Amino acid sequence: MKVMFVEARVNLDIIPALRANLVALQAFRTLSLVTAVQFVEQLQKVQEFLKQNKIKSFIGKPSLHAVKPGQLLGCDSTAAISVQEKVDAILYIGTGEFHPGPIEVEASKPVLKLNPFTKKITEVTQEEIRRQKLKQLARIENFKKAKKVGILITTKLGQSEMQGPVEKLKETLEKQGKEVFLFLGDTLNYKDLENFPDIEGWVNTACPRITDDQELIRKPVVNVNEI
Repeated sequence: MKVMFVEARVNLDIIPALRANLVALQAFRTLSLVTAVQFVEQLQKVQEFLKQNKIKSFIGKPSLHAVKPGQLLGCDSTAAISVQEKVDAILYIGTGEFHPGPIEVEASKPVLKLNPFTKKITEVTQEEIRRQKLKQLARIENFKKAKKVGILITTKLGQSEMQGPVEKLKETLEKQGKEVFLFLGDTLNYKDLENFPDIEGWVNTACPRITDDQELIRKPVVNVNEI
């Protein structure tokens, strides 16, 4: 089946939200600009506005799934991370928590989130980052105890970048004393995993944000890079 990806744009000017939060933004001399695809065409205009107000900004280039400069995906934060050494903070322009989620943990600089609809700006606190990292550590530690594990392999387009040589991954886990089974499918339904009660832990090679749903999966789940 052929798949067509259609990019949608939001008919909303970002500048009024920036103007309403200019004082907060001017606390930083340099910013990395990232957004979701709905606003990505406005980043050049944002950059010019910031320049007029003595804030230097950078628009990084992604290197995974995202294709446009400054574009952020839930599984691709490289546009932000690629320029973070040049800036004082990272500014995400958009709504929701899914897209900026990875940079909150991966970035070494403060993360600001600006909602262009509500014109509200928030900074991710160190306490929030600490909680996320503790959850990650808990998942990994619980997985270490699993003796019988399953590797989740997807056939879904755009979600296979983590798979690599699955057989080598299987071999690595077996050397750690684990019994390993491979599970192949398209759309992952967490309820289906309950059909395999003997599996004590899961290795995810699909969308890396599946680990966000640890509470729904019930058994410890880790991404390939966490092995």
